[in-house]
Amino acid sequence: MSIEFEMDFAKFAKMMDKAGEAVQDGAVNGVEDALEYWQLKATNIAPIGRYKGRRGGNLRARIDHTTPKVGPDGITGSVVANAFNNGFNYSLYLHDVAAKSGGTAREPGTVLDFLEQAKNDSESRMHRLIEDAIEAELQRKGMT
Repeated sequence: MSIEFEMDFAKFAKMMDKAGEAVQDGAVNGVEDALEYWQLKATNIAPIGRYKGRRGGNLRARIDHTTPKVGPDGITGSVVANAFNNGFNYSLYLHDVAAKSGGTAREPGTVLDFLEQAKNDSESRMHRLIEDAIEAELQRKGMT
């Protein structure tokens, strides 16, 4: 006596493809959320640029993030601070020159290397945001 067992792997393969797409879509959404969080934290600790029209003007208003991009090595994005005036990038000067030469911010609660410090202080929260977005996308597409 012999009993045969058959399994249709086409349906399984289709679900795996769908799951991969859901994970990628969730990861893109999560990276967007993480970049927004990083931008918010950097804005909160950036020096207050009191001199409108001089140097960088309002540095906090010039902090933004890029749109996440999907590449062969993963999903990338960045938070940028560009306070240009007459060819001088005030945010670059504060972040890379003044901070590394021992300068300190004048206002309490602010730091000169605001982008780096905000990223380091928020890294675990940003990872959780990405994980939560992937999980939400999988639930939305009925994968869990």
